[in-house]
Amino acid sequence: MRALLAAAWVVWMVASWWAAPRETDLAQARADLAAGRIESYQRGDTWSDATGFSWNRQVSVRSWETDGPLLVWSTADGRLHYTVTDVVSGPNPSTLPSSAPLAGELEAAGVQSGDPTGTLTSLTTISSVLIVVFLATLIFGPVPVTGTRWFWFWLVIGVPLGFGLLYWLLRERPWVSAARTLAAGEVPRRWYAGFAIAFATTLGGSLLGYGLHRLWGEWLIPSTLFG
Repeated sequence: MRALLAAAWVVWMVASWWAAPRETDLAQARADLAAGRIESYQRGDTWSDATGFSWNRQVSVRSWETDGPLLVWSTADGRLHYTVTDVVSGPNPSTLPSSAPLAGELEAAGVQSGDPTGTLTSLTTISSVLIVVFLATLIFGPVPVTGTRWFWFWLVIGVPLGFGLLYWLLRERPWVSAARTLAAGEVPRRWYAGFAIAFATTLGGSLLGYGLHRLWGEWLIPSTLFG
């Protein structure tokens, strides 16, 4: 069971990196359109997180009943791309390029207008299953040894990208017949330790992700993966 959960996390992590929305420009959108790679697209106002968990987020496009500045499209290789364009009119228009002409080109090419983030929904389902299995084991399984139940709750739920789940599988070793014991003088960690670790790793992970994003670029480190 431990190996199965770890393997599921690896699949989820790799797929999340692959499908994470990556910012680009209208030139890339037109190149994808010319090559026939675009499967669907959507215009909206901003990104929205449907959940508050740091690694169980369902990212979607939010719109206020208008064709907003955000243009998102999916390609045949399962990836998402987006660009921020100009929809502002009036005496002080934005200097950003407009996506309206491209939207017309997409419609003329027969590209479907709809939610292109279906892959992200499937990934959220996988992470939700992992969390449910963890919570069921935490609540109904044996009492944890190396930390209290609340310690593991905050650590697994709060540490970014599910690394807390891997640490729980390695450290607590659930479903292993041999009883886990503490070393002499070691005491179970309390809830505040798990909360502090989750807070510190979330903050540190964001800073690290920002630095790697600046160093390696959007393709390798998409900002939506850690933002």
